[in-house]
Amino acid sequence: MTRDSISYHVLQALRRIRVATFYLESGMIDEAKKEALKSWRQIMSSLLIMNLYKEELKLSSYNVPRSKIFSVSKSLEDKGYNDLVEISAIYFSLLQDIPQSEIKILIIKLIEDEMNHIREWFKSTWNQKLESEFIDTTSSLKNVL
Repeated sequence: MTRDSISYHVLQALRRIRVATFYLESGMIDEAKKEALKSWRQIMSSLLIMNLYKEELKLSSYNVPRSKIFSVSKSLEDKGYNDLVEISAIYFSLLQDIPQSEIKILIIKLIEDEMNHIREWFKSTWNQKLESEFIDTTSSLKNVL
């Protein structure tokens, strides 16, 4: 995955977060959950590829399997990426059969945690386009808090 490709996938993750916040505002909890879950997997996949392959790699996309999210999170945390295991635990909590009111709380927590760390995690590929989307996403998130 090239730097541009990683930036593209991070941009898509940010856009998914913004769509999730729109769904939350509209009371569409199941749809918000789907977008938030996809966003987290996209971020995890981008972090993994970015750390496995230092040179340019022709790989358009990759998804970390659900069964490996904790081991990948722990490996990346050992490399200095903060709070990945904790955020992955929130991700897995969202997959459980729990009341909608509880799901909404977890979605907001997942999104907040992603947004609190995303700049730091992707500082080597961060650019103006990502910053602009980050600002727009942060603004939309304020509407659901």
